[in-house]
Amino acid sequence: MGTHRSTGSSREISKGPVTAAVVVVVLLVLVVGWWQLGPDSASEASDGECVEGNAVLDVTVDPEIADPIRTIADRYNETRPVVRGHCAEVVITERATADMVAAFTSEATWNPVLGPRPALWIPVSSRQIESMRVPGLIEGSPRSIASSPIVLAVPEILRHALASTRTSWADLPRLQQGSLEAIGLPGWNGLQMAMPPGDTTLAVAAAVAGAVAGTDPLTEEAVTAGQSVSAVSGLAAAAPKADDTSAAITALSSAAPAEAGVHVVPVTQRQLAANGSTTFYVPTGATPIADYPAALMSGPWVDKTENLVAGLFAEYLRKPEQQRDLVAAGFGAPPADPVASPPRAALDRLRGLLGNPVLGVHATALLDVSASMGAAEGDLTRLTNTVGALASTVNVMPPEFGLGIWTFGKDLDAGNPFEVVADTAPLTDEHRGTLMGSLGSIQATDTKADECYPALLAAYRSAVEGYAPDRTNSILLVTDGPEGDSALNGADLLSAIEDEGNPEKPIRVDVIVVGGAGSDSLRTLTQRTGGTYKVLPTSNDLEFGTAMVGALTTP
Repeated sequence: MGTHRSTGSSREISKGPVTAAVVVVVLLVLVVGWWQLGPDSASEASDGECVEGNAVLDVTVDPEIADPIRTIADRYNETRPVVRGHCAEVVITERATADMVAAFTSEATWNPVLGPRPALWIPVSSRQIESMRVPGLIEGSPRSIASSPIVLAVPEILRHALASTRTSWADLPRLQQGSLEAIGLPGWNGLQMAMPPGDTTLAVAAAVAGAVAGTDPLTEEAVTAGQSVSAVSGLAAAAPKADDTSAAITALSSAAPAEAGVHVVPVTQRQLAANGSTTFYVPTGATPIADYPAALMSGPWVDKTENLVAGLFAEYLRKPEQQRDLVAAGFGAPPADPVASPPRAALDRLRGLLGNPVLGVHATALLDVSASMGAAEGDLTRLTNTVGALASTVNVMPPEFGLGIWTFGKDLDAGNPFEVVADTAPLTDEHRGTLMGSLGSIQATDTKADECYPALLAAYRSAVEGYAPDRTNSILLVTDGPEGDSALNGADLLSAIEDEGNPEKPIRVDVIVVGGAGSDSLRTLTQRTGGTYKVLPTSNDLEFGTAMVGALTTP
């Protein structure tokens, strides 16, 4: 007779079936994981079967580094790689980096002359990656596969002079626009540095602007500062004509050094060696490099298999045996850390300055001197603070900038609502002294009302008449009103300035309203002329001074 278990004990389960079930589950997980991940992780196995057919990886490479990359690609193809069941093949296309950047950033249909759209792109530098940075086109942060410092190709006598004086990147604009007597080469007519289109010139422009502004890497704010704009524009405006780097190097070596049309050419060290010359100089400061990043494209034309092959080939390029080919071709090892590049907006600004130099600002400051500007703000009056901020700005403006000072109120000068305190002219030592001396005579009047709009219109007409080419021509209006007391209203002002305007002589109008309400008409005018409109509560703080400096020194 069978027995029953006691009702107070738990029912035991045999361990054998449980263990077997667990083992089965684990095996199933491993099998599923292998099918999902195995083909990718074992994608370089040369003995796999091409059950999914062929997969072509289109790689576009800048011509400068194309030869060793093609050699390495042939070696990779010889391993007969299989990726996710596909027989992978790498195909190399040579195309200039600038052409690829233009194509990627254009909304036009892809030009077949460029070859197939690549799944892997190797440009000259991270600057070019940043220049075409479009959301969704590049996967992650591209890693470098090689490097080459950017240097200045020079004749030996010039290299010695530059090295002896420890010439920096920030010194180049002054030498470009002047003479070389300061570095011990009398009779040389300036630096004569060619600025051919391309990445090396862009890199040098960024290095110069960064050195002048004291930022590395260069920021968008720093590149728009007056001194940076002036420095890069000075290099470009005085540069001898050169269609490309090869032509510039030829001109460099075609005559006696002092008499040559070109004295300096920005190049990669590898380019210099390839042209049979080894004489170069590296200015003091941070040295820019070409870092040849391998960018995995993630556009809609790239499928998962191509993306995987691209990643595998990029890693293959970084392996020691492949690096030997790149070193033999004159390239250096990839940088240990990612190369920081200026943002796209800063690079675009640099390209604009290289193509269309802006040799500073030609500005007129139009100051409100009505009675309300005599109100106390801090220890001084609103007008005294304004004059002090203007004096500080005059002290930091480069000599090639232009500045003039007008005041406005009511019946200031023979019935006119304005007075020309100092004409707008380049800031020579003499003119700078005149401006500084005239600031002490500016005082608030006893009349509360002003005639802001007629004074602004007169200043605008004068700016058009005295327009300075190759510079940003502007008017800065500083007011705590306006307290209009004239027949010219806001609509009339806008209409009159539109009539007086000349598309070939654009005048930017900036407005700072301090302690007042301003007007919609002034705001509209700044928008139409590309200026800025700021309403600030007081003149007794750093924000007001910064606004003054920005308006008068930003090209």
